[in-house]
Amino acid sequence: AQGSAPRMVIQMVAAAIAVQPSVGTPALDRPSTSPPKSGLAFWHHFFASSPPPPPPSAAAYPSALSFDRSFLFGVATAPAHVEDNLHDAWLPFCNTTELHPNGRPHCHAWRTTPRAAERLRFWSEPEAEIGLAAALNSGVFRMGVDWSRLAPTSPSAFPNASAPVAPACSAFCEAREEAKVGASPGAPPEGCACSGVQDFVALARYREIVGMAKAKGMKVVLTLFHHSLPKWALADGGWTNGALVDYFAAFSADVVDALAADTEFLITFNEPTVFAMLTHCAGIWPPGPKKSTSQGLRCLAPIVGDYARAVWNIQAAHRAVYADAKARGRGSALKIGVAHNVGYNVAEHVWDEAATAVAKALLKFSFIDAIRDTLDFCGLNYYGKEIISGQTIAQPTDVGYSEAGRAIDTEGLYSVLQMFHERYVNKPGATWKRFMVTENGVADATDVLRPAFITEHLAAIAAAVSKGIDVFGYIHWTISDNWEWADGYCPKFGLYSVDRTSPSLTRTARPSATVYADISKSYAVSREQREAAWKVVTAHRGQLRPFCRSEDGKEGLDEPRYNRWFSDNADWRFHEERLAAPHHTPGGIFLQREAAPESRAAAAAPSLPALALGAA
Repeated sequence: AQGSAPRMVIQMVAAAIAVQPSVGTPALDRPSTSPPKSGLAFWHHFFASSPPPPPPSAAAYPSALSFDRSFLFGVATAPAHVEDNLHDAWLPFCNTTELHPNGRPHCHAWRTTPRAAERLRFWSEPEAEIGLAAALNSGVFRMGVDWSRLAPTSPSAFPNASAPVAPACSAFCEAREEAKVGASPGAPPEGCACSGVQDFVALARYREIVGMAKAKGMKVVLTLFHHSLPKWALADGGWTNGALVDYFAAFSADVVDALAADTEFLITFNEPTVFAMLTHCAGIWPPGPKKSTSQGLRCLAPIVGDYARAVWNIQAAHRAVYADAKARGRGSALKIGVAHNVGYNVAEHVWDEAATAVAKALLKFSFIDAIRDTLDFCGLNYYGKEIISGQTIAQPTDVGYSEAGRAIDTEGLYSVLQMFHERYVNKPGATWKRFMVTENGVADATDVLRPAFITEHLAAIAAAVSKGIDVFGYIHWTISDNWEWADGYCPKFGLYSVDRTSPSLTRTARPSATVYADISKSYAVSREQREAAWKVVTAHRGQLRPFCRSEDGKEGLDEPRYNRWFSDNADWRFHEERLAAPHHTPGGIFLQREAAPESRAAAAAPSLPALALGAA
């Protein structure tokens, strides 16, 4: 649920190109900057100042939005978010202050949160989260396996060929390979580490956890890599090291052999472009330290930069896992995909277009383009819109926001699904036609936004399905409040709140949990549910609410700051008829929806071809 990848690209590129001085981000309770006097910026401001078309009335809601009974509603977790007794790379990174310029832990709210390292105890007490998922009437449960838990030692730790233990190590690993998952052939010789899974006791525990989800009647979506590299892999350069391709393929083969029988969907990588960006170019994920702008730009260099090298190796690893599973007959029942992060990125000002274009080029289509012939489905993680302004993300006062600072744009989900459908489905080289929304959620401790966030995004999916886009599932992020990578424990994404002062980490259902459980059970979103959810939003306008981002949008916070409900006139409900009109970006120009069909583009007005710079 991390939303910093576009932000990092923006900061690095905007600082370098300096087409126009940044206007900064106005404080949430202050008016925007005064209008420019002349030139293109004046016309940009003129059209930006035009009021958006009035939203349709609530009466435009259909009586109900129905989903086919085969549609999968579910919830998601990830090992690094929820597992205790996990000595991954995140644990020392969040605990140390050595590499952070402000002398604080890298992960916000880490030291101020009780028992932070326990996360949600999913390893020792998985029944708690699985039981809550079942109570939500989930038809699918997304979880992952942690590479560092299953392979704690680098395979490159083999003794050299002249060492006395080398023959014994080779013999052990060959025997282990022959035994597969039946049993490990005893303890390895000292100093010996095999490629693939090394801890078969832990692998058996994962098999138990998968079985618990199956016993509750849920299908399983299993993620192999979810933003957590083993410490030994980071020490060797992370995904910039090509050796990781074979190591990951061997690890994945063992996992698939052990768990495929009880797993319906396999996700090889979660948000690989985000991981490469925040790890190698920004340095705000392990191992750090935070990179300078010049370092970040070197990282983004085509072909030779660390970003390109990391993404190339991840693509190769995905292809290797896919090919191996198909070759060994696992692919007929096990559907293999990725969970790709897609936001709806728009420029606030004309001079922000270059940074926006670079962010889109790096993060939107390029990864899927490269693996489009090795997918059974495409998973999309969608959280909202980011309005690019100077070296940060703008927060205009007439837009709805999560407490993590991301703009809510339900129509953006429809547009993203449409863009990907038109780009790939029934196109040469693409092996898949189906989509799953593998993550969608909102940081909202008050639970004022979340009920409407759920109903309106499902309305967007229903509209996409009605247009022939094959979306077969929706997975909400997440079950219970957890820590959100470098943003730490401040943002609250859970359908259940967690009392971290209680010995049992007591969970309490938020109202949104009931809303989602009802939808999952009925396979429908009623007009009454949508109206009731939106009334909650409007009833709280003008009141204080917590935010976990600084006013300039660049940093997370250890403790939330409180501000008035600053989106008093925002209407982010999904209205299909609004898709036929120009997309009004508050604080920016009228832009066509990206990759809009010609019929919609032709009907859109006003016509501003010289200023329509946002299409990708």
